[in-house]
Amino acid sequence: MRPLPLSSASLSAFAFVFVSAVVAACGSNNSKNGFDVPDGGGSSSSGGGSGSGGTDGSIGTFGDGSTKDSGPVVPPPTGCDSSCITAGGSCQNNVCVIVDNPGGVDTGTQTQLQGTGTADASFKWLYPYDATVFPRGLLPPTFQWGGTSADAMYIHITAAGLDYKGYFNTVASPLRQALPAKSWAAVVEAAAGLPDQLEVQVTKISGGQVTGPITEHWPVAQGNVRGTIYYETYGSAIGGLVAIMQINPGATAPVKVNLGPASLGCGNICHTASADGSTLVAARGFGIQDPSGSFDLKTSPPTLINGTPQVYTYGMLYPDGSLSMSATGYRTWISGGSKLYSTATGTNVAATGWDGVINNAGVGAFSPDGSEIAFVHEDKDQGHTIAKMDFEKSNTSFGNLVDLATSTGLVTWPSFTADSKWVVYGVQTSAGSCPSSGSSGNATAAPFETDCNAKGDLYTVDLATHTPHRLDSIDGYEAGGTTTYLPSNDPDLDFAPTVLPEAVGGYFWVVFTSHRAYGNTLASMVGQSSGNDDEGQLWVAAVDINAKPGQDPSHPAFYLDGQEKTADNLRGFWVLSPCEAQGAACTSGDQCCEGFCRPAGDGGPLECVPPPGGCSNEYEKCTTASDCCQSSDQCINGFCAQPAAQ
Repeated sequence: MRPLPLSSASLSAFAFVFVSAVVAACGSNNSKNGFDVPDGGGSSSSGGGSGSGGTDGSIGTFGDGSTKDSGPVVPPPTGCDSSCITAGGSCQNNVCVIVDNPGGVDTGTQTQLQGTGTADASFKWLYPYDATVFPRGLLPPTFQWGGTSADAMYIHITAAGLDYKGYFNTVASPLRQALPAKSWAAVVEAAAGLPDQLEVQVTKISGGQVTGPITEHWPVAQGNVRGTIYYETYGSAIGGLVAIMQINPGATAPVKVNLGPASLGCGNICHTASADGSTLVAARGFGIQDPSGSFDLKTSPPTLINGTPQVYTYGMLYPDGSLSMSATGYRTWISGGSKLYSTATGTNVAATGWDGVINNAGVGAFSPDGSEIAFVHEDKDQGHTIAKMDFEKSNTSFGNLVDLATSTGLVTWPSFTADSKWVVYGVQTSAGSCPSSGSSGNATAAPFETDCNAKGDLYTVDLATHTPHRLDSIDGYEAGGTTTYLPSNDPDLDFAPTVLPEAVGGYFWVVFTSHRAYGNTLASMVGQSSGNDDEGQLWVAAVDINAKPGQDPSHPAFYLDGQEKTADNLRGFWVLSPCEAQGAACTSGDQCCEGFCRPAGDGGPLECVPPPGGCSNEYEKCTTASDCCQSSDQCINGFCAQPAAQ
């Protein structure tokens, strides 16, 4: 939701579009996908402790950065943590005060910028969107505006514990400006949870004429977003023509995932990854008989566990990566029905209640707790229904088939929220058309994507009442769902959602691909006809934990900085990083295989420890909410989590 401020496409068509486009890109030569995969993590952005491992130049740790003890965590005074001092600020009456003036804007101009004016009627926010929820641990977003060039700009950000003033000299059109990384880290650390939020006011001056301020409000999630996003890319300067990439939120660049060798085709595609970050499955070429493989992500580079033709393409992985349900039908070129396979051996595993009941399951996902599977119920209506079944791993049995949601459009990419109570999925509302370089004319766009002028939105449905609802705030709609708040008027361009299998900072987090405009940096793909695959980019959005059926629990999305802007990036699959053994450095319990991160000895550095007894802090292991130190915490997917205020 956007809180109020406080003051039946066919397989043949898909095959033609997808395979011919990729073959054209790859040509007949094979290439080796070589690289080193980092272990993840990164350095702290705000003095809250250091992340384990990581050489990716990231901003922020993948934990909450607080020191854990056996009792409830008492946060430091708002605005007075070490990030304020690191950014060159000072703590005045419990308020972090920062003044940035990297361009040396003179005092006279500063005084003018603190006034008001209406000289440029075209001056408006393009990005970020009003009411976007930002987590901590990210690169500074690039603020972008419409309007003419400015001689100087003034960015004033306030919250209960923050007073930030930034003066920036000579900002040419298109108007863009990012805060220094240390300043942005201090800004988001200083903001408490709702009802406190950032108020961002921007004023510009040109030729002595002032325009502004223009204002937005951004809530801040009380935690560092974490994990790893594995995504498919085309035309990448880093990955080559076709590759699977990985990026940690806060990293300055992605890295290529080495699933080589060259003899297996021009790239690796059509992947999924297990919720615990241990296993990835993917196709290993573009031909119908090309192999697919399962890979161990705990090694660097990933190690091939098993190679079996076709069965791992878009496989639905069990959370620990041990099992994969094969995808079928309209979204892949796989022949045969959906079957359960061992990722260790590639052998078919008998699945009571599934075998003989479900033939074609399209694409889907297991729930983070492993108790359910959601999929496209192709057997029913050729791709218009999302269904789910219960699963018991001990005897690999399925039961309780339930249709959750049906749409006139094709449905796809179901993904559970971290509490396994909701399913987020996409709906292709119109198929679009791709121009063809051959003699056969145009072809229908790939199903369930928004390439080639196809349209698509994201939806959610709860497992209790089976009430679907479009995620209006993510998709770019105002309340009521009939008008858009997107400056380029380009909703309906979103697809392929996945959800981080852990609640962070009071929210669930969704990554998806969109062809919308990114401020004044990347144009909208609405009406584009440059080729069979338009350039998609990864976006992220917050979703409320305690959602109500039939209501929109989502918030406006933000662009995932660090990805390549000139590549076609799609199908981000968001998982936790592989857990660390006892004794490893950590910043929060969810990084540890035992689930606990505590100081080593008296006042020592944080490390992964055995269960220490007593209650569990946020992000530490739990079985029920009563295990958590804070009475308001919930136990979500085995970790204590604090829902954000609504």
